[in-house]
Amino acid sequence: MWRFAHLSDPHLASDRDGVWNNRFLCTMMPEVMACLRRDLALLRPDFILATGDIASTQTRAAMLEAQEMMDSLGFPYYPMGGNHDFVLEDSRKWFLEAFAKHLPAPQTYYSFCHKNLRFIALDAWWLWQDGTVSKVSEASVAKGLEKTLAGARWVVPPEQLTWLDSELAKQTDVPTAIAVHYPAVPIPQRLHRPAFKNGGCLQNGDLLVEILHRHKQVKAIFSGHVHINFIEDINGIVQVVTGALPEYPVEYRDVQVFDDRMEVYTLGLSDTAFAKQSLIAGKEWTKGDPQDRRKTIQF
Repeated sequence: MWRFAHLSDPHLASDRDGVWNNRFLCTMMPEVMACLRRDLALLRPDFILATGDIASTQTRAAMLEAQEMMDSLGFPYYPMGGNHDFVLEDSRKWFLEAFAKHLPAPQTYYSFCHKNLRFIALDAWWLWQDGTVSKVSEASVAKGLEKTLAGARWVVPPEQLTWLDSELAKQTDVPTAIAVHYPAVPIPQRLHRPAFKNGGCLQNGDLLVEILHRHKQVKAIFSGHVHINFIEDINGIVQVVTGALPEYPVEYRDVQVFDDRMEVYTLGLSDTAFAKQSLIAGKEWTKGDPQDRRKTIQF
């Protein structure tokens, strides 16, 4: 058995706090990352899979600061961009500059193998209101991004879907996991509540899943973005979505990999004060149902 840690949406290098479904506390992230470093030292994962929104603000300095904080965890990691990382014309350039040594290729989407498991990381683009698929956000969406996702939509661009299909055709005998910031499927209705804030999912998630179903070695999709834990089986492909580190329940996933399966466990930090600080009473449901916290994925 070996393991990797899946974390998402750390929103590093920001002094802006707010409220999403619970209190969203970016200012506590230096302490959270220090605690996480101690916890991971005991867990000893082979690497960390970080599915986007690594930097919270759109500057080169923030991206480089976020990289330093990720490096402080003391383990290899594979970063991806999210809606807060990839907003401006220069965003991907800053990302590649900051995380070059952690990427298997100098690009924002890539594949790699580790022992008996293959990973393919995707970079979704913005879908504008007029149907344009763009690397950058519309100005009106970017302006309000710190407070609202109104009008924001994302797709995996056609050329990347073609590349994905080609990559999957190369190694059909190796169990494969997909990683992308945005979930391929919506948050299940069972987790919705009054005044629930929903960050949304890929607009062409159905097309992505259709491609994945053509390749039987694909077993899971790891995502973040929506600041809630949920796990859904999509006709044999398991969508694993992990909540945001600055927001209750302040958790990550421990994924244990065996010859014939993955075991997904949900772990909180050893210092529970961070989760208590974020929680708004009555909104504990963002931790997910029992079925969202533990899953066996067969190969």
